[in-house]
Amino acid sequence: MYIRKHKGYELNDVIPFVDLKSSTLEGTRVDFDGDMIKMHSDRLKTFATKGCNCVKCGVKGVIFYKERSIGRSAENELYHLNLYGINEKGEEVLMTKDHVIPKSKGGKNHISNYQTMCHPCNIEKGGK
Repeated sequence: MYIRKHKGYELNDVIPFVDLKSSTLEGTRVDFDGDMIKMHSDRLKTFATKGCNCVKCGVKGVIFYKERSIGRSAENELYHLNLYGINEKGEEVLMTKDHVIPKSKGGKNHISNYQTMCHPCNIEKGGK
């Protein structure tokens, strides 16, 4: 569950700022309306390089929201950007980074093994 802050950001407000060169440990942060957002996550890199549409059902990621998780330690309560699409029922759907070859089957944590998937399709796929 997430706490959402501020307005949404269009793809062209976010994608150009994704840091494709830095490691996931250290990299660029960009000020989005007063919050310094980490722009070098593998998730954002996947959206920037592989596209924002679900590879299974085709739902299009269209808007980023600044959100933070509920219930984590204060250190992890920084805001991040989550991408959402709208499904055929008009409902918001979270877009995720999926492992093409699941980690449980030896898949690596590397951009070459990531693809964009909506949350429902990712859950359905599981470890397949």
